[in-house]
Amino acid sequence: MVHGLYVRQTGSLSGVVAVNVRTGKEYWRYERPDSEAGVHTFDVSERTVVAAFGDGRLLGVDLRTGKPLWHVDIQHAEGHRTTALAGGQALTEAPGAVRAFAERDGRSLWTAKTPESCPDGLMITAYALPGHLTVVPVICNVTNPDRDTYNLLLGIDNRTGEVLWKRRTAAPGLMVRGDERTLVIPDSDQSLPVIQLLDVNRRGATARALKTVDAWDAVAAGSGVLLSTINPDDRSEEDHDTLLRAYGTRDGHLAWQLRAPAGQEYGFPEIADGRVYVIRQPFLTGKDTGRRIRADLLVLDSVTGRLLHTLRLPAMTVPVEGRRLDVRDIGDGSVSIGWRDDEGGVLIATE
Repeated sequence: MVHGLYVRQTGSLSGVVAVNVRTGKEYWRYERPDSEAGVHTFDVSERTVVAAFGDGRLLGVDLRTGKPLWHVDIQHAEGHRTTALAGGQALTEAPGAVRAFAERDGRSLWTAKTPESCPDGLMITAYALPGHLTVVPVICNVTNPDRDTYNLLLGIDNRTGEVLWKRRTAAPGLMVRGDERTLVIPDSDQSLPVIQLLDVNRRGATARALKTVDAWDAVAAGSGVLLSTINPDDRSEEDHDTLLRAYGTRDGHLAWQLRAPAGQEYGFPEIADGRVYVIRQPFLTGKDTGRRIRADLLVLDSVTGRLLHTLRLPAMTVPVEGRRLDVRDIGDGSVSIGWRDDEGGVLIATE
């Protein structure tokens, strides 16, 4: 959500559409009727929407008008295609490399080579950090069955494309940004749950391990706080996150925790402007598919966990077994709420 617009893929996946968050009415739509390849991913900045299509096309669209600004066609291996906007640059994969283009006019800015052991990689996202540094998490060898898959962080000079450092890491898809210079990665491969706090600069990434008894998933971070949703009492096959815990990203100490009432659980939260936004909802099973449920949006103080506001949401229909309601984004006085894995519709709550 940017400037009062909510941007999403079209229903046919052939393009992107912007919706007015106050009225729900379509503001603009861009689709590619010339191609059967759909949008794999897209990202949004204050001015631009950049979409990566399955046929290798990277496309820039003006956020305010929906008019196409530029496109480039990039050779790539078969499989998923990613794009991310970071620091005014649109990044995407290329064979044996990560490439960057200017987000407004599509000029090629730089190409950063991946190691020989990573000839094809899936870029997860990109983070623009101080000191002309962009950090890119990549899953290597995702399309080559003859090579071992592994996870890699690349520290790139975003003026030249020089790879300043590289580091193997735990699950990059679960990575969240703690603050301006800190990345947070859960590492469930350890005998006890460990959350890595990576202090990142141009010289490299220094890890600090935050060992916890039962905090397996870092689900959000910001304002100096790391959030984890768990069920410490669960002994069944059902996975219900009944406890929300907050840790300080500097010292790793538990700051506060909030337990859901009996029979209820939390979705994935988001943090913005010193507040935590999270959905509290009933346990859902396969029997609930197609049923309408009621849930609550909670607004908490991120430092203390104090409840600031509760909003009762309108009834929503459960689309698929096991799906939960998550907070997706916060911006311009609005909160977007949707079912996990993009099933079903999206609800916009405005102040």
